[in-house]
Amino acid sequence: MKKRIWPCLCVGAALVVSLLCSCSHTPEREEQFALTVRTEEDVIKFHQLEDNLKITHEKAASHPDHKLVEDIPVPNVPAYRMGPGDVVEIVYHIRYERTPEDYRLEVQDKISITFPFHPQFSTTVVVRTDGKITVPVIGDVAAESKTPRDLAALLNKKYSAYISNPSITVALEEFNTKIDELKKAITTAPRGQSKIAPVTPDGRIAFPIIGNMQAEGLSLNELENMVNNRYSAFIRNLHATLILLEIHNAKFYVVGEVEKPGAYEMPQRVNLVDAIAMANGHKKSAFLREVVVFRNDGLERPIAFKVDLETVLEKGISHPNLTLRPADIVYVPRGPLDKFNDLVEKIFTKGLYAVFPFQTVFNIDLYAGEL
Repeated sequence: MKKRIWPCLCVGAALVVSLLCSCSHTPEREEQFALTVRTEEDVIKFHQLEDNLKITHEKAASHPDHKLVEDIPVPNVPAYRMGPGDVVEIVYHIRYERTPEDYRLEVQDKISITFPFHPQFSTTVVVRTDGKITVPVIGDVAAESKTPRDLAALLNKKYSAYISNPSITVALEEFNTKIDELKKAITTAPRGQSKIAPVTPDGRIAFPIIGNMQAEGLSLNELENMVNNRYSAFIRNLHATLILLEIHNAKFYVVGEVEKPGAYEMPQRVNLVDAIAMANGHKKSAFLREVVVFRNDGLERPIAFKVDLETVLEKGISHPNLTLRPADIVYVPRGPLDKFNDLVEKIFTKGLYAVFPFQTVFNIDLYAGEL
Protein backbone atom coordinates (compact mmCIF):
# COMPACT_ATOMS: atom_id res chain seq x y z
CA MET A 1 0.00 0.00 0.00
CA LYS A 2 1.48 3.30 -1.05
CA LYS A 3 1.89 5.96 1.59
CA ARG A 4 2.44 9.65 1.54
CA ILE A 5 6.18 10.12 1.40
CA TRP A 6 6.57 12.67 4.16
CA PRO A 7 8.76 11.86 7.17
CA CYS A 8 6.04 10.75 9.56
CA LEU A 9 8.26 9.48 12.35
CA CYS A 10 10.32 12.67 12.30
CA VAL A 11 7.10 14.67 12.61
CA GLY A 12 6.28 12.53 15.63
CA ALA A 13 9.70 13.33 17.02
CA ALA A 14 9.06 17.04 16.62
CA LEU A 15 5.81 16.55 18.52
CA VAL A 16 7.59 14.81 21.39
CA VAL A 17 10.18 17.54 21.86
CA SER A 18 7.63 20.31 21.46
CA LEU A 19 5.47 18.76 24.15
CA LEU A 20 8.43 18.37 26.48
CA CYS A 21 9.53 21.97 25.84
CA SER A 22 6.05 23.20 26.65
CA CYS A 23 6.05 21.49 30.02
CA SER A 24 7.65 24.54 31.65
CA HIS A 25 4.27 26.25 31.29
CA THR A 26 1.39 24.86 33.33
CA PRO A 27 -1.88 26.62 32.51
CA GLU A 28 -5.16 25.30 33.78
CA ARG A 29 -5.86 21.67 33.05
CA GLU A 30 -8.55 22.11 30.41
CA GLU A 31 -6.61 24.84 28.57
CA GLN A 32 -3.76 22.43 27.87
CA PHE A 33 -5.88 20.69 25.26
CA ALA A 34 -6.98 22.11 21.95
CA LEU A 35 -10.44 20.63 22.34
CA THR A 36 -12.46 17.95 24.07
CA VAL A 37 -14.58 15.97 21.62
CA ARG A 38 -17.98 14.91 22.93
CA THR A 39 -20.39 15.80 20.13
CA GLU A 40 -20.61 16.02 16.35
CA GLU A 41 -20.16 19.79 16.72
CA ASP A 42 -16.89 19.18 18.54
CA VAL A 43 -15.66 17.06 15.65
CA ILE A 44 -16.46 19.90 13.25
CA LYS A 45 -14.68 22.40 15.52
CA PHE A 46 -11.61 20.20 15.62
CA HIS A 47 -11.44 19.95 11.83
CA GLN A 48 -11.74 23.75 11.68
CA LEU A 49 -8.85 24.03 14.14
CA GLU A 50 -6.77 21.69 11.97
CA ASP A 51 -7.57 23.78 8.90
CA ASN A 52 -6.40 26.92 10.70
CA LEU A 53 -3.13 25.22 11.65
CA LYS A 54 -2.35 23.84 8.21
CA ILE A 55 0.83 25.22 6.70
CA THR A 56 0.07 27.61 3.85
CA HIS A 57 2.42 29.08 1.25
CA GLU A 58 2.44 32.34 3.20
CA LYS A 59 3.36 30.60 6.45
CA ALA A 60 6.05 28.54 4.74
CA ALA A 61 7.60 31.66 3.21
CA SER A 62 7.81 33.51 6.52
CA HIS A 63 8.63 30.71 8.96
CA PRO A 64 12.12 29.12 9.25
CA ASP A 65 10.61 25.80 10.32
CA HIS A 66 8.58 25.48 7.10
CA LYS A 67 9.52 24.97 3.47
CA LEU A 68 8.01 24.38 0.04
CA VAL A 69 8.49 21.02 -1.63
CA GLU A 70 7.23 20.91 -5.22
CA ASP A 71 5.16 23.99 -4.34
CA ILE A 72 3.55 22.16 -1.40
CA PRO A 73 4.05 23.77 2.04
CA VAL A 74 5.33 21.25 4.60
CA PRO A 75 7.11 21.31 7.97
CA ASN A 76 10.87 21.57 7.65
CA VAL A 77 11.68 18.32 9.47
CA PRO A 78 14.63 15.93 9.11
CA ALA A 79 14.81 13.61 6.14
CA TYR A 80 12.80 10.42 6.32
CA ARG A 81 14.78 7.41 7.50
CA MET A 82 14.06 4.23 5.59
CA GLY A 83 12.95 0.98 7.15
CA PRO A 84 12.01 -2.60 6.23
CA GLY A 85 9.16 -2.83 3.73
CA ASP A 86 9.88 0.51 2.06
CA VAL A 87 10.19 0.24 -1.73
CA VAL A 88 12.88 2.08 -3.68
CA GLU A 89 13.24 2.53 -7.44
CA ILE A 90 16.83 2.72 -8.67
CA VAL A 91 17.08 4.63 -11.95
CA TYR A 92 20.37 4.15 -13.79
CA HIS A 93 21.75 6.91 -16.00
CA ILE A 94 24.48 5.56 -18.26
CA ARG A 95 26.71 7.95 -20.17
CA TYR A 96 28.35 6.23 -23.10
CA GLU A 97 31.70 7.45 -24.41
CA ARG A 98 31.42 9.34 -27.69
CA THR A 99 33.94 7.20 -29.61
CA PRO A 100 36.16 4.22 -28.84
CA GLU A 101 39.11 6.63 -28.73
CA ASP A 102 37.52 8.46 -25.80
CA TYR A 103 36.72 5.27 -23.94
CA ARG A 104 38.78 4.47 -20.85
CA LEU A 105 39.55 0.85 -20.21
CA GLU A 106 37.91 -0.97 -17.34
CA VAL A 107 38.23 -4.34 -15.67
CA GLN A 108 37.03 -7.24 -17.89
CA ASP A 109 37.46 -5.25 -21.12
CA LYS A 110 39.00 -7.30 -23.93
CA ILE A 111 41.53 -5.59 -26.21
CA SER A 112 43.68 -6.64 -29.15
CA ILE A 113 47.31 -5.49 -29.31
CA THR A 114 48.75 -5.59 -32.83
CA PHE A 115 52.42 -5.43 -33.93
CA PRO A 116 52.21 -4.87 -37.74
CA PHE A 117 55.94 -5.53 -38.26
CA HIS A 118 56.36 -8.10 -35.50
CA PRO A 119 53.18 -10.18 -35.63
CA GLN A 120 54.65 -12.81 -33.31
CA PHE A 121 54.02 -10.37 -30.44
CA SER A 122 50.41 -9.61 -31.37
CA THR A 123 47.94 -10.76 -28.71
CA THR A 124 44.45 -10.39 -27.29
CA VAL A 125 44.16 -9.78 -23.55
CA VAL A 126 41.55 -9.04 -20.88
CA VAL A 127 42.03 -6.33 -18.27
CA ARG A 128 42.37 -8.18 -14.98
CA THR A 129 40.72 -7.26 -11.68
CA ASP A 130 43.95 -5.53 -10.62
CA GLY A 131 43.65 -3.24 -13.67
CA LYS A 132 46.64 -4.74 -15.48
CA ILE A 133 47.27 -6.77 -18.62
CA THR A 134 50.11 -9.17 -19.41
CA VAL A 135 51.94 -8.81 -22.74
CA PRO A 136 54.90 -10.72 -24.25
CA VAL A 137 58.43 -9.77 -23.20
CA ILE A 138 57.41 -6.87 -20.96
CA GLY A 139 54.99 -8.65 -18.64
CA ASP A 140 52.42 -6.69 -16.61
CA VAL A 141 51.30 -3.23 -17.72
CA ALA A 142 48.70 -0.99 -16.04
CA ALA A 143 45.77 -0.57 -18.44
CA GLU A 144 42.70 0.43 -16.43
CA SER A 145 41.56 4.06 -16.88
CA LYS A 146 43.71 4.56 -19.98
CA THR A 147 42.27 5.18 -23.44
CA PRO A 148 43.31 2.69 -26.16
CA ARG A 149 45.45 5.46 -27.68
CA ASP A 150 47.18 6.15 -24.33
CA LEU A 151 47.86 2.45 -23.80
CA ALA A 152 49.29 2.11 -27.32
CA ALA A 153 51.65 5.04 -26.66
CA LEU A 154 52.80 3.46 -23.40
CA LEU A 155 53.40 0.08 -25.05
CA ASN A 156 55.32 1.66 -27.93
CA LYS A 157 57.57 3.41 -25.43
CA LYS A 158 58.21 0.23 -23.44
CA TYR A 159 58.78 -2.00 -26.50
CA SER A 160 61.17 0.52 -28.06
CA ALA A 161 63.80 -0.80 -25.66
CA TYR A 162 63.53 -4.24 -27.33
CA ILE A 163 62.47 -3.71 -30.94
CA SER A 164 62.79 -0.86 -33.40
CA ASN A 165 59.72 0.98 -34.62
CA PRO A 166 57.12 -1.24 -32.83
CA SER A 167 54.15 0.78 -34.26
CA ILE A 168 51.73 -0.93 -31.85
CA THR A 169 47.96 -0.36 -32.14
CA VAL A 170 45.35 -1.16 -29.49
CA ALA A 171 41.76 -1.93 -30.44
CA LEU A 172 38.69 -2.62 -28.32
CA GLU A 173 37.20 -6.08 -28.78
CA GLU A 174 34.72 -6.21 -25.91
CA PHE A 175 34.02 -3.30 -23.59
CA ASN A 176 31.37 -1.85 -21.28
CA THR A 177 31.03 -5.36 -19.89
CA LYS A 178 29.89 -4.07 -16.49
CA ILE A 179 27.19 -1.99 -18.15
CA ASP A 180 26.05 -5.02 -20.13
CA GLU A 181 25.94 -7.00 -16.91
CA LEU A 182 23.92 -4.24 -15.28
CA LYS A 183 21.45 -4.13 -18.16
CA LYS A 184 20.70 -7.82 -17.72
CA ALA A 185 19.74 -7.16 -14.11
CA ILE A 186 17.39 -4.23 -14.68
CA THR A 187 14.29 -3.43 -16.68
CA THR A 188 13.69 -0.57 -19.07
CA ALA A 189 11.38 2.17 -17.79
CA PRO A 190 10.26 5.52 -19.23
CA ARG A 191 12.84 7.26 -17.03
CA GLY A 192 15.62 5.01 -18.28
CA GLN A 193 16.94 1.70 -17.04
CA SER A 194 15.56 1.04 -13.56
CA LYS A 195 15.07 -1.59 -10.91
CA ILE A 196 12.46 -1.82 -8.15
CA ALA A 197 13.94 -2.97 -4.85
CA PRO A 198 12.32 -3.39 -1.41
CA VAL A 199 14.11 -2.90 1.87
CA THR A 200 14.39 -6.43 3.25
CA PRO A 201 13.48 -7.36 6.85
CA ASP A 202 17.16 -7.15 7.78
CA GLY A 203 17.25 -3.54 6.52
CA ARG A 204 19.19 -4.10 3.28
CA ILE A 205 18.66 -3.46 -0.43
CA ALA A 206 20.21 -5.70 -3.11
CA PHE A 207 21.89 -3.76 -5.92
CA PRO A 208 23.18 -5.28 -9.18
CA ILE A 209 26.97 -5.71 -9.29
CA ILE A 210 27.70 -4.03 -5.93
CA GLY A 211 25.56 -6.40 -3.85
CA ASN A 212 23.65 -5.74 -0.62
CA MET A 213 23.85 -2.38 1.11
CA GLN A 214 22.42 -1.25 4.43
CA ALA A 215 19.39 1.04 3.94
CA GLU A 216 17.56 0.99 7.26
CA GLY A 217 18.14 4.18 9.22
CA LEU A 218 19.51 6.10 6.23
CA SER A 219 17.87 8.96 4.38
CA LEU A 220 17.34 8.57 0.65
CA ASN A 221 20.11 11.08 -0.15
CA GLU A 222 22.58 9.36 2.16
CA LEU A 223 21.91 5.98 0.57
CA GLU A 224 22.10 7.45 -2.95
CA ASN A 225 25.53 8.93 -2.23
CA MET A 226 26.78 5.63 -0.82
CA VAL A 227 25.43 3.70 -3.82
CA ASN A 228 27.08 6.01 -6.35
CA ASN A 229 30.38 5.87 -4.48
CA ARG A 230 30.25 2.07 -4.56
CA TYR A 231 29.31 1.95 -8.26
CA SER A 232 32.11 4.37 -9.17
CA ALA A 233 34.63 1.67 -8.27
CA PHE A 234 33.13 -0.62 -10.93
CA ILE A 235 31.48 1.54 -13.61
CA ARG A 236 32.86 4.97 -14.37
CA ASN A 237 30.09 6.41 -16.52
CA LEU A 238 27.13 5.55 -14.31
CA HIS A 239 24.94 7.57 -11.97
CA ALA A 240 22.09 6.07 -9.95
CA THR A 241 19.08 8.07 -8.79
CA LEU A 242 17.00 6.62 -5.95
CA ILE A 243 13.25 7.27 -5.69
CA LEU A 244 11.23 6.28 -2.62
CA LEU A 245 8.10 4.73 -4.12
CA GLU A 246 6.36 3.33 -1.06
CA ILE A 247 6.56 3.69 2.70
CA HIS A 248 5.38 0.66 4.61
CA ASN A 249 6.54 1.60 8.07
CA ALA A 250 4.37 4.69 8.59
CA LYS A 251 2.94 4.09 12.05
CA PHE A 252 0.68 5.42 14.77
CA TYR A 253 1.08 4.65 18.46
CA VAL A 254 -1.38 3.44 21.10
CA VAL A 255 -0.24 3.51 24.73
CA GLY A 256 -1.77 3.46 28.17
CA GLU A 257 -4.62 1.25 29.34
CA VAL A 258 -4.90 -1.02 26.30
CA GLU A 259 -4.19 -4.73 26.11
CA LYS A 260 -1.36 -4.43 23.61
CA PRO A 261 0.33 -1.01 23.58
CA GLY A 262 2.67 -0.47 20.68
CA ALA A 263 3.30 0.90 17.21
CA TYR A 264 0.88 -0.09 14.47
CA GLU A 265 1.11 0.08 10.70
CA MET A 266 -1.03 2.86 9.31
CA PRO A 267 -3.70 1.50 6.94
CA GLN A 268 -5.36 3.76 4.40
CA ARG A 269 -7.95 4.90 6.94
CA VAL A 270 -8.15 4.20 10.66
CA ASN A 271 -10.29 5.96 13.25
CA LEU A 272 -9.80 6.21 16.99
CA VAL A 273 -12.06 3.26 17.77
CA ASP A 274 -10.26 1.13 15.18
CA ALA A 275 -6.90 2.09 16.68
CA ILE A 276 -7.86 0.94 20.16
CA ALA A 277 -9.30 -2.26 18.69
CA MET A 278 -5.99 -2.91 16.88
CA ALA A 279 -4.35 -2.69 20.32
CA ASN A 280 -6.62 -5.60 21.38
CA GLY A 281 -9.08 -3.22 23.02
CA HIS A 282 -8.99 -1.22 26.24
CA LYS A 283 -8.50 -2.65 29.71
CA LYS A 284 -11.23 -2.56 32.36
CA SER A 285 -9.16 0.07 34.12
CA ALA A 286 -9.31 2.44 31.12
CA PHE A 287 -10.91 5.85 31.62
CA LEU A 288 -12.53 6.42 28.23
CA ARG A 289 -13.87 9.88 29.00
CA GLU A 290 -10.43 11.43 28.49
CA VAL A 291 -8.65 9.61 25.67
CA VAL A 292 -5.90 11.90 24.37
CA VAL A 293 -4.55 12.18 20.81
CA PHE A 294 -1.29 14.03 20.06
CA ARG A 295 -0.85 15.22 16.49
CA ASN A 296 1.66 17.20 14.46
CA ASP A 297 1.30 15.82 10.93
CA GLY A 298 1.38 18.75 8.48
CA LEU A 299 0.51 21.34 11.15
CA GLU A 300 2.47 24.48 12.04
CA ARG A 301 2.51 23.42 15.71
CA PRO A 302 1.56 20.24 17.57
CA ILE A 303 -1.85 19.89 19.15
CA ALA A 304 -3.32 17.59 21.76
CA PHE A 305 -7.03 16.92 21.94
CA LYS A 306 -9.20 14.82 24.20
CA VAL A 307 -12.00 12.55 23.11
CA ASP A 308 -14.79 11.56 25.47
CA LEU A 309 -14.90 8.16 23.86
CA GLU A 310 -17.44 6.83 26.34
CA THR A 311 -19.95 9.52 25.38
CA VAL A 312 -19.08 9.15 21.70
CA LEU A 313 -19.87 5.43 21.83
CA GLU A 314 -22.98 5.85 23.99
CA LYS A 315 -24.50 8.50 21.72
CA GLY A 316 -23.45 6.82 18.50
CA ILE A 317 -21.54 9.86 17.30
CA SER A 318 -19.95 9.42 13.88
CA HIS A 319 -16.56 8.26 15.15
CA PRO A 320 -15.30 7.43 11.62
CA ASN A 321 -14.69 11.20 11.37
CA LEU A 322 -12.14 10.85 14.18
CA THR A 323 -9.52 9.50 11.81
CA LEU A 324 -5.87 9.19 12.77
CA ARG A 325 -2.83 10.34 10.84
CA PRO A 326 0.71 8.97 10.60
CA ALA A 327 2.70 9.50 13.83
CA ASP A 328 -0.43 10.22 15.90
CA ILE A 329 -0.08 9.09 19.52
CA VAL A 330 -3.20 7.79 21.27
CA TYR A 331 -3.12 7.66 25.07
CA VAL A 332 -5.81 5.82 27.04
CA PRO A 333 -5.51 6.91 30.70
CA ARG A 334 -6.23 4.91 33.84
CA GLY A 335 -8.20 7.73 35.44
CA PRO A 336 -9.06 11.42 35.04
CA LEU A 337 -6.13 13.45 33.78
CA ASP A 338 -4.57 15.82 36.28
CA LYS A 339 -1.59 18.00 35.45
CA PHE A 340 -0.61 18.12 31.82
CA ASN A 341 3.07 17.78 32.78
CA ASP A 342 2.25 14.49 34.48
CA LEU A 343 0.43 13.35 31.36
CA VAL A 344 3.49 14.00 29.19
CA GLU A 345 5.62 12.16 31.75
CA LYS A 346 3.26 9.17 31.70
CA ILE A 347 3.20 8.95 27.92
CA PHE A 348 6.70 9.80 26.79
CA THR A 349 8.83 8.66 29.72
CA LYS A 350 6.89 5.75 31.18
CA GLY A 351 4.69 4.91 28.24
CA LEU A 352 6.01 5.34 24.72
CA TYR A 353 9.71 5.10 25.53
CA ALA A 354 9.09 2.07 27.72
CA VAL A 355 7.43 0.28 24.81
CA PHE A 356 9.93 1.16 22.08
CA PRO A 357 13.72 1.45 22.12
CA PHE A 358 14.43 5.18 21.84
CA GLN A 359 16.72 4.98 18.80
CA THR A 360 14.24 2.96 16.73
CA VAL A 361 11.21 5.15 17.34
CA PHE A 362 12.18 8.76 16.93
CA ASN A 363 14.74 10.84 15.15
CA ILE A 364 14.67 13.90 17.38
CA ASP A 365 14.47 17.37 15.84
CA LEU A 366 14.11 20.31 18.21
CA TYR A 367 10.96 22.17 17.29
CA ALA A 368 9.91 25.01 19.55
CA GLY A 369 6.18 25.33 19.82
CA GLU A 370 3.31 25.73 22.22
CA LEU A 371 0.13 23.86 22.75
